Amino acid sequence: MWTTAVNALRKPVHLLAAGALMLVIGAAANAQAPAPARGGGVNRANPPRQGFEPTGQDPANYTPQEAAAIAVAQKWVETSNSHDVPAHMALIDENVVYRPDPTSALLHGARGYCSAFGFIRNPNTILKIDEMYVVGGASDALVLMKRTDINNPVGNGRSGGLAGYPVPLAVLVRVKNGKVTEWYDAPVNKVSGAAMRTAGAQQAPPAQPAQPRPIPEVCMKYPEGSK
Repeated sequence: MWTTAVNALRKPVHLLAAGALMLVIGAAANAQAPAPARGGGVNRANPPRQGFEPTGQDPANYTPQEAAAIAVAQKWVETSNSHDVPAHMALIDENVVYRPDPTSALLHGARGYCSAFGFIRNPNTILKIDEMYVVGGASDALVLMKRTDINNPVGNGRSGGLAGYPVPLAVLVRVKNGKVTEWYDAPVNKVSGAAMRTAGAQQAPPAQPAQPRPIPEVCMKYPEGSK
């Protein structure tokens, strides 16, 4: 009778062990199997290529005019980072058209541009090109770029560091005959002084149209331009 009772107890134990083993095997199989597409559609883990996946542009495909415009745009950024006002302004058309801020009215002239594009005079900023694209023909070329501006205090190095305040922007630069004829910066994210204030500070007021600023002396020698 004792043997019969022991055998009776062993059966549930064996069944439990077998059931646990089946669960482990099933879990492993599910982990290795590809995830089913939601709604019977395409597997999101491996979607078909559509021809738009790369985010860069192959320089081998530039036309000569496009390559020349890219060179101007790169030097435009380089001279901003070196804070070389004469070298930077040598790239700017005297009748350049620009908006120094998305809320600004359309403005003209190299003198005002020199004043508005303060990066060339501020030793505490650095501009980084993240992506660059170009399209154009014989008359002019349009350069589009994603740029990150890092406004860092003196002593933090040119990489900005943790104390840097990075601002991502979408940038438009039109180049004609080796000169920048149009410029426009547009912040990708909402940028507010509140981001640089301590926690609990008063919220920044709504953005107001940008107001003209006094022209720095270093910019006065450049032409006002004409509309």
